[in-house]
Formats: sequence, structure tokens, C-alpha cells
Amino acid sequence: MKKIASLMTALVFFLTACATLSTRPTQSAPAPETERRPTPDRGKELGKQFLVEARKQYRFVKDQEVVNAVNQVGRRLVTAAGADPDAFHFFVVKEVQPNAFAIPGGYVFVFDGLLAKLNSEEELAGVLAHEIGHVTHNHFFKDDAKVNALTLAAIAAILLSKGQAAAPTIAIAAGTAAQLQFSRENEEEADASAIQYLKKAGYDPRGMLHFFQTLMAYETINRVEIPAYLSTHPGLENRIHLVELRMDRPVDGKLQSLRKPVDWERVQTVIQAKSRIWQDVAQLFPKRRPGAAPDERDHYLTGLAYLMTDRVADAIAEYQAALAASPDNPVYHADLATAYLKSQDIERARAEAVESLKRSRPGEELPSAYLVLGILEEHAGRLDEALHQYKEVIRRDPDHAFSHYHVGQVYFQTGNPLEGAYHTGRYLRLNLEPEAALREFKRAQHLSSKNDDLARMIREQMDQIIAAGI
Repeated sequence: MKKIASLMTALVFFLTACATLSTRPTQSAPAPETERRPTPDRGKELGKQFLVEARKQYRFVKDQEVVNAVNQVGRRLVTAAGADPDAFHFFVVKEVQPNAFAIPGGYVFVFDGLLAKLNSEEELAGVLAHEIGHVTHNHFFKDDAKVNALTLAAIAAILLSKGQAAAPTIAIAAGTAAQLQFSRENEEEADASAIQYLKKAGYDPRGMLHFFQTLMAYETINRVEIPAYLSTHPGLENRIHLVELRMDRPVDGKLQSLRKPVDWERVQTVIQAKSRIWQDVAQLFPKRRPGAAPDERDHYLTGLAYLMTDRVADAIAEYQAALAASPDNPVYHADLATAYLKSQDIERARAEAVESLKRSRPGEELPSAYLVLGILEEHAGRLDEALHQYKEVIRRDPDHAFSHYHVGQVYFQTGNPLEGAYHTGRYLRLNLEPEAALREFKRAQHLSSKNDDLARMIREQMDQIIAAGI
């Protein structure tokens, strides 16, 4: 409680300061040219302050596949909205409540409890598109009178309650909708924009409707609780009707074909396996028909669930069964390589990673196969080859945190502290440790020349952290 109280005090002070900023011209003479300073972005500053507290209070999901899926969908939608993808930041929070919300400045938070309830990538896109709509329309600051201490305290209470549906939180949540003026008009505007973003990005907007229906079902089953998403997004039945009315234009099939799809079942399996205590597959996959023989996909997803929870022997058996049905599947080989690596079966791990790369289409090789090979080479002391494999991961996935960590360590071992500090900084930033990342980037900056490409990249990373707080 002390932490929440102190946060609210800080936010009261911060928002009071923000509220004094005015965009209206004053009668005073303009300041001399040398004294002019850029006006702070009040939304970004508020978001940065909020993020500092969120990082103290929350556990964030950092699994590469889950984070990549949310970022891939989110960035595509931001681009469709005509905004700068680098100005938005998406976070997955480890909490069981189905919730998602945006904070001014382009900070979007999604609880893994919500992700676990979504049935498709299109539903995720619907959630993110709506939150992006609130940000792009600046709904937080439509009425300066609503931007006050109580509003921020209410937002903070919802965030820091960590998804617990305690009565005070419900009361505050109900007040938040009014205080923030996420009114019917705001919700309709965000929904209308979301539909356009979804269509432009090649997503079927019916995913929004399916998500709304999922939430309504959750509310029916859990009548004691108010689902957190519904607390801050009221009027669901009316919104469903209005969204249906707006779905008059079909989705562009060419855009759909250009979009690289997310294997949502895989993402959901990773989330559920790591967030739930389960004893058998029936608990993890309740939609499977009881008594039905598992097919190839069942073996694969079951193996993945075992792999995520370190039941390695069980994972290997399931992947072998999946490969018996589909021996050319590079995903199965790559996952099996990871399983063998965890079991310290070095030769089989290498063989499966190589097999995955052989069976992949050119340009579609899986980063996880290269990662296994990099780890094997590093542990064998072949650091140049390890570096090559890790860089192949980063070439395909520039934000692969674990690979940046390994690259940094290899560079330190080979006497290149400049590259070591840079990649360690990249790892720390991706791991949501911006203060530590800045220290590494400053260390790299001192070691670099002032005009080369690496120095430029270091400056870019530092500027982005200072601007966005992350």
C-alpha cells in the first residue's frame, strides 16, 4: 500500500505540472531565439513516468516468441494508422486478468491473461488496433479539465492492483472511465479507426467481434468480477452492434497474402504452459476431444508445452511423433534441437539444428536453429563460428535479446569491449533495463570513434532511451 500511495503522490505532482502546460498563445513577447526550447510532449512525458512505476511493480513476459508476436502485429497496425512504429512500445505483462490498455505517449500494455483467451491473431490485432486508436486520437487529453490528479490516481490503482478485482479497484475503475472521458464517443471513434487500421494492415476486423464475444462470455462466467478490460472499455454490447454496421468493405486479399502470419496456437501454448500449473495435456488443451487420438499438430503443441516447462524427455518423445508424420517440417527439427540441447545431447542437438536449416526455404530459416548452433560453438570454444551463428539470428530477428547477450559475451572474450558493450546494451534495453543499457552504451561511446556507423547506432540507441524511457 505504501508503494501505491507514494506512486499516486508522485503522479499527482507530475500531472499537476503537466496540466499547467498550455498550447494557447500568450500575450507576452516571444523569448529570444537562443532561449527557445522545444515544448515537452506531455503525453510522452506522462507515459515515461508511468512506465517507470510499471517496471517496478510488474513482472513482464520476455519470452521471445510472445513478445515478437505482439510487436509484429502492433507495429503493422501502427504503420497502417500512418504513425511512426518506433514511437509506440508494446509490453506483455504477466498477470492472469484479461486486460489491455494504452497510456499516453504510445505505451500499450497487454496482460498474458488476455492473450491466453484470444483465439487468433486477428483477435489480438483487434485489441491492439483499438488501443492504438485511443492513442492516435489523443483521447487522454481531449478535455484538460479531466486530466487531473484523480484520473492518474485511478489509472495507477488499476495498473498497480495487478489485476486483482478488489472492490476498491472496481470502484476506481468505474470512475476512471468517466474521469478519462473514454466516453461512448471516444470508444466509437477508437473502434471506427481500429476497423480501418485492421483492413489496411490486412486483418479481418471480425476478429474484434470475436474478441468482444469472448469477453462477454468471460463476464458471464465470472459474475463476481468485472473483467479489467470491461472496466475501462464500457458499453460492449452497443459497440458490437456499431462495429458490425461498419464492416461494409471487405479486407484486401493482397494485403492478407503479404502479411506474415503468426502461429497463434504456438504463442498461446507458450503462454499457457508457462502461466498455468498443469498435470496433463487435457488441462492445457481443453478443446481437444476426449479420447481422440493425437494428430501431428497435437504432438507438436504438446511437445512445445513440455519444452517450455523443461519436461525435456516428454518433449523429445512428442516431437519425434510429430516428425514421424511430417519429417520435412523445419519447426519440429528446430524445437527438437532445443530439446536435445537442454538434455545436453550435443550431437543430436547439432544434427537437428542443421536438419532444420536444410529443410527450410531460403530466407525462412528459423533463428532458433542458428541459436542452438551458436551455443554449441561457444561452449566448444569456437568463438568466431559462434559469433557467425549468433549474428545469423540477429539478421533474421534484430530484437532477439538472448542473441545480443551472447554476442556481447563473445566479443568481450575475444578482446573487443566496444562491440561487447554495444550488444550488452542492446540486450539490457530489450530486457526492459534501460538504465543499465544506458550505462553500457555510454561505455561503448567512450570506446568508439566519433564518426563510424557503430558510433551512430550507439547514439541512436541512447537517444531513443532518453526520448521514450525504454
